[in-house]
Amino acid sequence: MEIIGSNFHCNLAEVHLNLIDPHNYKEQEEAFTAGALSVAALLHHKFIEPRYQYSRELDPIVGVSFTGLFDFFVHAFGVDWLQWWAQGRPETSQGLSFKRQEEEYLSFWKGVVHRVVWDYCDRHNLKHPNRCTTVQPSGTKSLLTGASPGWHPPKAQRFIRRITFGKNDPVALACIEYGYNVIPSQSDKDENGNLLDNPYSELCSEWLIEIPVEVSWANLPGASEIDISKFDACTQFDFYHQVFKHYATHNVSATIEMREADVEPLGKRIYQAIKDDEGYISAALLARFDDHQSFPRLPFEPVSKENYDKLVKEVLQRRQTDDFETALTSYDSGILTEAGPSGCDSDKCLFPE
Repeated sequence: MEIIGSNFHCNLAEVHLNLIDPHNYKEQEEAFTAGALSVAALLHHKFIEPRYQYSRELDPIVGVSFTGLFDFFVHAFGVDWLQWWAQGRPETSQGLSFKRQEEEYLSFWKGVVHRVVWDYCDRHNLKHPNRCTTVQPSGTKSLLTGASPGWHPPKAQRFIRRITFGKNDPVALACIEYGYNVIPSQSDKDENGNLLDNPYSELCSEWLIEIPVEVSWANLPGASEIDISKFDACTQFDFYHQVFKHYATHNVSATIEMREADVEPLGKRIYQAIKDDEGYISAALLARFDDHQSFPRLPFEPVSKENYDKLVKEVLQRRQTDDFETALTSYDSGILTEAGPSGCDSDKCLFPE
Protein backbone atom coordinates (compact mmCIF):
# COMPACT_ATOMS: atom_id res chain seq x y z
CA MET A 1 0.00 0.00 0.00
CA GLU A 2 1.85 3.09 -1.21
CA ILE A 3 -0.71 5.65 -0.06
CA ILE A 4 -2.23 4.79 3.30
CA GLY A 5 -5.79 5.83 4.15
CA SER A 6 -9.46 4.98 3.62
CA ASN A 7 -12.38 6.36 1.60
CA PHE A 8 -10.11 8.51 -0.54
CA HIS A 9 -8.70 9.01 -4.01
CA CYS A 10 -5.06 9.91 -4.63
CA ASN A 11 -3.89 12.08 -7.52
CA LEU A 12 -0.77 10.46 -8.98
CA ALA A 13 1.87 11.58 -11.48
CA GLU A 14 5.10 9.89 -12.54
CA VAL A 15 8.41 11.28 -13.78
CA HIS A 16 10.48 9.03 -16.09
CA LEU A 17 14.00 9.76 -14.86
CA ASN A 18 15.62 7.57 -17.49
CA LEU A 19 14.74 10.26 -20.06
CA ILE A 20 16.34 13.11 -18.08
CA ASP A 21 19.95 14.33 -18.11
CA PRO A 22 21.36 13.86 -14.58
CA HIS A 23 23.54 16.95 -15.04
CA ASN A 24 20.69 19.20 -16.18
CA TYR A 25 19.05 20.42 -12.98
CA LYS A 26 16.75 22.80 -14.84
CA GLU A 27 15.32 19.88 -16.81
CA GLN A 28 14.84 17.91 -13.57
CA GLU A 29 13.10 20.85 -11.92
CA GLU A 30 10.79 21.28 -14.91
CA ALA A 31 9.91 17.58 -14.93
CA PHE A 32 9.01 17.46 -11.22
CA THR A 33 7.22 20.80 -11.52
CA ALA A 34 5.06 19.32 -14.28
CA GLY A 35 4.33 16.28 -12.13
CA ALA A 36 3.45 18.47 -9.15
CA LEU A 37 1.10 20.67 -11.20
CA SER A 38 -0.57 17.58 -12.66
CA VAL A 39 -1.58 16.30 -9.23
CA ALA A 40 -2.35 19.69 -7.71
CA ALA A 41 -4.72 20.73 -10.50
CA LEU A 42 -6.86 17.66 -9.86
CA LEU A 43 -7.60 18.91 -6.33
CA HIS A 44 -10.28 21.13 -7.92
CA HIS A 45 -12.34 18.01 -8.64
CA LYS A 46 -15.58 17.70 -6.69
CA PHE A 47 -16.67 14.15 -5.87
CA ILE A 48 -20.32 13.17 -6.17
CA GLU A 49 -19.83 10.54 -3.48
CA PRO A 50 -20.05 12.44 -0.11
CA ARG A 51 -17.53 10.28 1.77
CA TYR A 52 -14.89 10.87 -0.90
CA GLN A 53 -15.53 14.61 -0.95
CA TYR A 54 -15.37 14.72 2.86
CA SER A 55 -12.07 12.82 2.78
CA ARG A 56 -10.69 15.22 0.15
CA GLU A 57 -11.61 18.24 2.28
CA LEU A 58 -10.19 16.64 5.40
CA ASP A 59 -6.91 15.42 3.88
CA PRO A 60 -6.22 16.07 0.18
CA ILE A 61 -3.86 13.35 -0.99
CA VAL A 62 -1.44 13.63 -3.91
CA GLY A 63 1.63 11.65 -4.88
CA VAL A 64 4.35 12.54 -7.38
CA SER A 65 6.29 9.41 -8.21
CA PHE A 66 9.21 8.51 -10.44
CA THR A 67 10.51 5.54 -12.35
CA GLY A 68 13.91 4.78 -13.87
CA LEU A 69 15.86 5.92 -10.80
CA PHE A 70 18.44 3.15 -11.13
CA ASP A 71 19.10 4.09 -14.78
CA PHE A 72 19.36 7.76 -13.83
CA PHE A 73 22.04 7.08 -11.23
CA VAL A 74 24.05 4.83 -13.55
CA HIS A 75 24.16 7.70 -16.04
CA ALA A 76 25.00 10.14 -13.23
CA PHE A 77 27.74 8.15 -11.50
CA GLY A 78 28.93 5.61 -14.09
CA VAL A 79 30.04 2.00 -13.76
CA ASP A 80 31.78 2.74 -10.45
CA TRP A 81 28.32 3.08 -8.88
CA LEU A 82 27.33 -0.34 -10.28
CA GLN A 83 30.51 -1.89 -8.91
CA TRP A 84 29.72 -0.38 -5.50
CA TRP A 85 26.32 -2.08 -5.67
CA ALA A 86 28.02 -5.39 -6.50
CA GLN A 87 30.11 -4.95 -3.33
CA GLY A 88 26.95 -4.48 -1.23
CA ARG A 89 26.90 -0.64 -1.10
CA PRO A 90 29.50 -0.53 1.73
CA GLU A 91 30.01 2.72 3.64
CA THR A 92 33.53 3.32 2.35
CA SER A 93 34.66 6.87 1.55
CA GLN A 94 33.51 6.36 -2.02
CA GLY A 95 30.27 4.76 -0.83
CA LEU A 96 29.48 7.61 1.54
CA SER A 97 30.13 10.05 -1.30
CA PHE A 98 27.67 8.17 -3.53
CA LYS A 99 25.08 8.19 -0.74
CA ARG A 100 25.45 11.95 -0.24
CA GLN A 101 24.95 12.54 -3.96
CA GLU A 102 21.92 10.23 -4.05
CA GLU A 103 20.48 12.15 -1.12
CA GLU A 104 21.08 15.49 -2.84
CA TYR A 105 19.14 14.42 -5.94
CA LEU A 106 16.27 12.86 -3.96
CA SER A 107 15.96 15.83 -1.59
CA PHE A 108 16.08 18.30 -4.49
CA TRP A 109 13.19 16.58 -6.30
CA LYS A 110 11.18 16.29 -3.09
CA GLY A 111 11.67 19.99 -2.40
CA VAL A 112 10.52 20.96 -5.90
CA VAL A 113 7.34 18.89 -5.60
CA HIS A 114 6.29 20.26 -2.23
CA ARG A 115 7.11 23.86 -3.15
CA VAL A 116 5.11 23.69 -6.39
CA VAL A 117 2.10 21.87 -4.91
CA TRP A 118 1.83 24.21 -1.93
CA ASP A 119 2.32 27.32 -4.07
CA TYR A 120 -0.45 26.16 -6.41
CA CYS A 121 -2.77 25.49 -3.48
CA ASP A 122 -2.06 28.94 -2.02
CA ARG A 123 -2.84 30.65 -5.33
CA HIS A 124 -6.10 28.72 -5.77
CA ASN A 125 -7.24 28.72 -2.15
CA LEU A 126 -6.96 24.93 -1.80
CA LYS A 127 -6.03 23.05 1.34
CA HIS A 128 -2.38 21.91 1.41
CA PRO A 129 -1.70 18.18 1.12
CA ASN A 130 0.67 17.46 3.98
CA ARG A 131 2.60 14.85 1.96
CA CYS A 132 3.21 14.96 -1.77
CA THR A 133 5.83 12.36 -2.77
CA THR A 134 5.71 8.60 -3.21
CA VAL A 135 7.03 5.81 -5.41
CA GLN A 136 4.11 3.94 -6.90
CA PRO A 137 4.20 0.51 -8.54
CA SER A 138 5.56 1.02 -12.04
CA GLY A 139 5.92 -2.08 -14.18
CA THR A 140 4.13 -1.73 -17.50
CA LYS A 141 4.41 2.08 -17.61
CA SER A 142 8.17 1.85 -17.15
CA LEU A 143 8.39 -0.42 -20.17
CA LEU A 144 6.88 2.30 -22.34
CA THR A 145 10.13 4.28 -22.09
CA GLY A 146 12.52 1.42 -21.31
CA ALA A 147 12.91 2.45 -17.66
CA SER A 148 13.81 0.20 -14.77
CA PRO A 149 10.66 0.10 -12.57
CA GLY A 150 10.48 2.68 -9.78
CA TRP A 151 13.69 2.59 -7.75
CA HIS A 152 14.42 -1.07 -8.53
CA PRO A 153 17.34 -2.37 -10.58
CA PRO A 154 16.27 -3.87 -13.92
CA LYS A 155 16.12 -7.66 -14.21
CA ALA A 156 19.30 -7.63 -16.29
CA GLN A 157 21.19 -5.46 -18.75
CA ARG A 158 19.46 -7.39 -21.52
CA PHE A 159 16.36 -9.55 -21.30
CA ILE A 160 13.36 -10.92 -23.14
CA ARG A 161 10.14 -9.27 -21.96
CA ARG A 162 7.09 -11.45 -22.50
CA ILE A 163 3.71 -9.71 -22.40
CA THR A 164 0.46 -11.67 -22.36
CA PHE A 165 -2.40 -10.91 -24.75
CA GLY A 166 -5.54 -12.67 -25.82
CA LYS A 167 -5.13 -14.56 -29.09
CA ASN A 168 -5.60 -12.20 -32.06
CA ASP A 169 -5.62 -9.13 -29.81
CA PRO A 170 -5.15 -6.03 -32.03
CA VAL A 171 -2.04 -4.86 -30.14
CA ALA A 172 -0.54 -8.35 -30.36
CA LEU A 173 -1.22 -8.51 -34.11
CA ALA A 174 0.47 -5.13 -34.54
CA CYS A 175 3.45 -6.39 -32.52
CA ILE A 176 3.75 -9.41 -34.81
CA GLU A 177 3.66 -7.18 -37.90
CA TYR A 178 6.34 -5.03 -36.26
CA GLY A 179 8.54 -8.12 -36.04
CA TYR A 180 8.18 -9.34 -32.46
CA ASN A 181 7.95 -13.09 -31.90
CA VAL A 182 4.77 -14.74 -30.65
CA ILE A 183 4.44 -17.98 -28.67
CA PRO A 184 1.58 -19.63 -26.73
CA SER A 185 1.13 -18.51 -23.12
CA GLN A 186 1.95 -20.54 -20.02
CA SER A 187 -1.73 -21.47 -19.66
CA ASP A 188 -2.01 -23.17 -23.08
CA LYS A 189 -1.21 -26.89 -22.93
CA ASP A 190 -2.02 -30.03 -24.92
CA GLU A 191 -3.98 -33.05 -23.69
CA ASN A 192 -0.83 -34.37 -21.98
CA GLY A 193 -0.20 -31.16 -20.07
CA ASN A 194 2.74 -30.04 -22.24
CA LEU A 195 3.13 -26.40 -23.25
CA LEU A 196 1.99 -25.66 -26.79
CA ASP A 197 4.56 -24.55 -29.36
CA ASN A 198 2.22 -23.34 -32.13
CA PRO A 199 0.55 -19.99 -31.30
CA TYR A 200 -1.95 -20.53 -34.13
CA SER A 201 -3.15 -23.91 -32.82
CA GLU A 202 -6.87 -24.21 -32.09
CA LEU A 203 -5.90 -25.20 -28.54
CA CYS A 204 -4.11 -21.87 -28.03
CA SER A 205 -6.19 -19.09 -26.47
CA GLU A 206 -3.52 -16.63 -25.27
CA TRP A 207 -0.30 -15.26 -26.73
CA LEU A 208 3.02 -14.17 -25.33
CA ILE A 209 4.69 -11.43 -27.35
CA GLU A 210 8.46 -11.58 -26.89
CA ILE A 211 10.31 -8.25 -26.92
CA PRO A 212 14.11 -8.12 -26.63
CA VAL A 213 15.07 -5.26 -24.29
CA GLU A 214 18.42 -3.58 -23.63
CA VAL A 215 18.79 -0.99 -20.85
CA SER A 216 20.12 2.43 -21.86
CA TRP A 217 23.48 1.93 -20.11
CA ALA A 218 24.07 -1.70 -21.12
CA ASN A 219 26.98 -0.84 -23.43
CA LEU A 220 28.93 1.30 -20.96
CA PRO A 221 32.44 -0.17 -20.64
CA GLY A 222 32.43 -2.65 -17.76
CA ALA A 223 28.65 -2.69 -17.26
CA SER A 224 28.20 -6.16 -18.74
CA GLU A 225 30.66 -7.61 -16.22
CA ILE A 226 28.25 -6.89 -13.34
CA ASP A 227 25.55 -9.48 -12.65
CA ILE A 228 22.52 -7.54 -11.43
CA SER A 229 20.81 -10.73 -10.27
CA LYS A 230 23.54 -11.15 -7.64
CA PHE A 231 22.60 -7.94 -5.78
CA ASP A 232 21.63 -9.30 -2.37
CA ALA A 233 18.49 -8.38 -0.46
CA CYS A 234 20.19 -6.11 2.10
CA THR A 235 21.82 -4.13 -0.72
CA GLN A 236 18.42 -3.59 -2.31
CA PHE A 237 16.96 -2.64 1.07
CA ASP A 238 19.70 -0.06 1.58
CA PHE A 239 18.83 1.71 -1.69
CA TYR A 240 15.09 1.44 -1.03
CA HIS A 241 15.66 3.04 2.36
CA GLN A 242 17.58 5.93 0.77
CA VAL A 243 14.53 6.66 -1.36
CA PHE A 244 12.22 6.33 1.62
CA LYS A 245 14.28 8.65 3.83
CA HIS A 246 15.08 11.38 1.33
CA TYR A 247 12.23 11.44 -1.21
CA ALA A 248 8.99 9.72 -0.23
CA THR A 249 6.62 11.23 2.30
CA HIS A 250 4.04 8.52 1.65
CA ASN A 251 5.30 4.95 1.24
CA VAL A 252 7.65 3.46 -1.37
CA SER A 253 6.54 0.54 -3.53
CA ALA A 254 9.29 -2.02 -2.97
CA THR A 255 9.78 -5.61 -4.07
CA ILE A 256 13.01 -7.05 -2.69
CA GLU A 257 14.21 -10.16 -4.51
CA MET A 258 15.94 -12.70 -2.33
CA ARG A 259 17.44 -16.16 -2.01
CA GLU A 260 17.46 -18.42 1.03
CA ALA A 261 20.78 -17.03 2.25
CA ASP A 262 19.23 -13.54 2.36
CA VAL A 263 16.45 -14.44 4.80
CA GLU A 264 18.33 -14.06 8.08
CA PRO A 265 20.37 -10.90 7.32
CA LEU A 266 17.36 -9.16 5.76
CA GLY A 267 15.18 -10.13 8.71
CA LYS A 268 17.73 -8.59 11.08
CA ARG A 269 17.93 -5.42 8.98
CA ILE A 270 14.15 -5.00 8.92
CA TYR A 271 13.99 -5.63 12.67
CA GLN A 272 16.67 -2.97 13.21
CA ALA A 273 14.78 -0.47 11.03
CA ILE A 274 11.61 -1.00 13.07
CA LYS A 275 13.40 -1.03 16.44
CA ASP A 276 15.27 2.21 15.70
CA ASP A 277 12.16 3.89 14.26
CA GLU A 278 13.81 4.52 10.88
CA GLY A 279 10.43 4.98 9.22
CA TYR A 280 10.16 1.56 7.59
CA ILE A 281 6.59 0.70 6.57
CA SER A 282 6.59 -2.30 4.27
CA ALA A 283 8.25 -4.12 1.39
CA ALA A 284 7.22 -7.14 -0.64
CA LEU A 285 9.62 -10.10 -0.66
CA LEU A 286 10.01 -12.20 -3.80
CA ALA A 287 12.05 -15.37 -4.23
CA ARG A 288 14.40 -15.19 -7.19
CA PHE A 289 13.74 -17.64 -10.01
CA ASP A 290 17.22 -18.95 -10.75
CA ASP A 291 16.06 -22.14 -12.45
CA HIS A 292 14.51 -21.05 -15.73
CA GLN A 293 13.62 -24.65 -16.60
CA SER A 294 11.29 -24.81 -13.60
CA PHE A 295 9.53 -21.63 -14.71
CA PRO A 296 9.43 -21.62 -18.53
CA ARG A 297 8.36 -18.54 -20.45
CA LEU A 298 8.98 -16.12 -17.60
CA PRO A 299 7.78 -12.51 -17.98
CA PHE A 300 11.47 -11.48 -17.81
CA GLU A 301 14.27 -13.74 -19.02
CA PRO A 302 17.87 -12.44 -18.91
CA VAL A 303 19.90 -13.04 -22.07
CA SER A 304 23.50 -12.50 -23.12
CA LYS A 305 24.59 -9.69 -25.46
CA GLU A 306 25.13 -12.24 -28.23
CA ASN A 307 21.64 -13.65 -27.83
CA TYR A 308 20.13 -10.15 -27.59
CA ASP A 309 21.85 -9.08 -30.84
CA LYS A 310 20.56 -12.26 -32.51
CA LEU A 311 17.00 -11.64 -31.31
CA VAL A 312 17.04 -8.01 -32.52
CA LYS A 313 18.32 -9.14 -35.93
CA GLU A 314 15.46 -11.65 -36.17
CA VAL A 315 12.93 -8.95 -35.23
CA LEU A 316 14.19 -6.76 -38.08
CA GLN A 317 14.05 -9.68 -40.51
CA ARG A 318 10.41 -10.37 -39.61
CA ARG A 319 9.36 -6.71 -39.56
CA GLN A 320 6.70 -5.84 -42.14
CA THR A 321 6.32 -2.18 -41.19
CA ASP A 322 8.36 0.50 -39.42
CA ASP A 323 5.24 2.32 -38.26
CA PHE A 324 3.69 0.58 -35.24
CA GLU A 325 0.80 3.05 -35.02
CA THR A 326 -0.24 2.33 -38.60
CA ALA A 327 -0.05 -1.40 -37.92
CA LEU A 328 -2.23 -1.04 -34.82
CA THR A 329 -4.77 1.10 -36.67
CA SER A 330 -5.20 -1.60 -39.29
CA TYR A 331 -6.29 -4.11 -36.59
CA ASP A 332 -7.98 -1.83 -34.06
CA SER A 333 -11.60 -0.86 -34.73
CA GLY A 334 -11.34 1.85 -32.10
CA ILE A 335 -12.54 -0.10 -29.09
CA LEU A 336 -9.87 -2.26 -27.46
CA THR A 337 -11.03 -4.84 -24.91
CA GLU A 338 -8.46 -5.18 -22.17
CA ALA A 339 -7.80 -8.79 -21.25
CA GLY A 340 -5.12 -10.98 -19.81
CA PRO A 341 -4.53 -14.14 -17.76
CA SER A 342 -3.25 -12.81 -14.44
CA GLY A 343 -3.20 -9.82 -12.15
CA CYS A 344 0.53 -9.23 -12.44
CA ASP A 345 1.49 -10.03 -16.03
CA SER A 346 -1.06 -8.83 -18.51
CA ASP A 347 -2.55 -5.75 -20.09
CA LYS A 348 -5.24 -5.61 -17.39
CA CYS A 349 -5.34 -6.38 -13.67
CA LEU A 350 -7.81 -9.22 -13.25
CA PHE A 351 -8.18 -9.20 -9.49
CA PRO A 352 -11.90 -9.26 -8.56
CA GLU A 353 -13.47 -5.83 -8.81
